[in-house]
Amino acid sequence: MVIIDWANVYGWFEKLKWEIDEKKLFKYLKSYPQIKDIRFYFGVEKGNKKSEAFQRKIKKIGYALVSKEVKWVPVSLERAYFKEFLSKLLEIAENLKASNSGIAELLMKLPRIPIYRRKCDFDCEIAIDVMKRINKFDGFILFSGDGDYAVLIEEIINSKKQAIVVALKNAMGKEYSQLKKGVFICNIKKLQKFLKKIPGKKPYRA
Repeated sequence: MVIIDWANVYGWFEKLKWEIDEKKLFKYLKSYPQIKDIRFYFGVEKGNKKSEAFQRKIKKIGYALVSKEVKWVPVSLERAYFKEFLSKLLEIAENLKASNSGIAELLMKLPRIPIYRRKCDFDCEIAIDVMKRINKFDGFILFSGDGDYAVLIEEIINSKKQAIVVALKNAMGKEYSQLKKGVFICNIKKLQKFLKKIPGKKPYRA
């Protein structure tokens, strides 16, 4: 069984300096006859043509698609790094009042503008799907470096199953270092020649 947490995978691209081709990834995984179930998790933005087209593309390639709508949640400006930024912003605005009141007024309004971030985690869906099927597979491959999945990997190992985590090694959750022996970590960089996307259209983040 293969689980691909696409949002996490997409996050590797900037550090890798190359992108994964979704078709090549599917073809590579299907080249192993032992792999029967390849599940692709990603969020869709309803009404966004690129997002919806990407969903259709993933289905057409052959993945078992698991999707849900992306949510936009407000960002708390009370966090330390925001507080520091806002403090500097207001200081700049105060200094500009005499020379450019228009710009100063605009800067003063910025902290009151609501800020939202994308949110579409699949932690629960992936954990449930895996545990429902745990007696149907002998080996499990996870494409994600999210440390929240470490407890799931540990459960798979305890169930006497083979566990492989494919991730960007220097971008993995510290939780994986605390796991017992039994998990094999594959650095995604080693698969570059099989998975690298030919420069052109950028993959959808999802």
